[in-house]
Amino acid sequence: MKFTEDPYIHETLSFLMTREVTHYKMFEAALNSIQPNFPPGVLAADPRYLQNVYNLSDGTVRGPWNEGEIKGMGKEFNYVEDPIAQVQETEGQTKLPDDFGAEVKESEKLNKDMSKIKSAEVKNAEPKGVAQWSAYGAEKVQV
Repeated sequence: MKFTEDPYIHETLSFLMTREVTHYKMFEAALNSIQPNFPPGVLAADPRYLQNVYNLSDGTVRGPWNEGEIKGMGKEFNYVEDPIAQVQETEGQTKLPDDFGAEVKESEKLNKDMSKIKSAEVKNAEPKGVAQWSAYGAEKVQV
């Protein structure tokens, strides 16, 4: 934001950064509702929706945040110009034009594998024996 005085750029970036915080909190709550999901936050993105970005602007707003390659993924954004029409055509995204069956199965396998790895990491980091936060009575404190 310090590289431009353009108020529209400032407003856009401020909006996007604020929405990111909101999305993070929503994702955090959603992950906490998925059980079992230990440790939380190891689920991969759903391949059916990963590349979609929706035009929710008055007009068309394009930029590196919604066009071209998704950084580090080797996939292109899929820009949905008219989200309402897309929802109607796909019956609320329950009937997508592409078959993502293989990708969904691969993602589910990766989720299970990663959950096992992350769970083992957390469990191995815990000290063996009884966990205890304090040793009340074990020592006398001089005052």
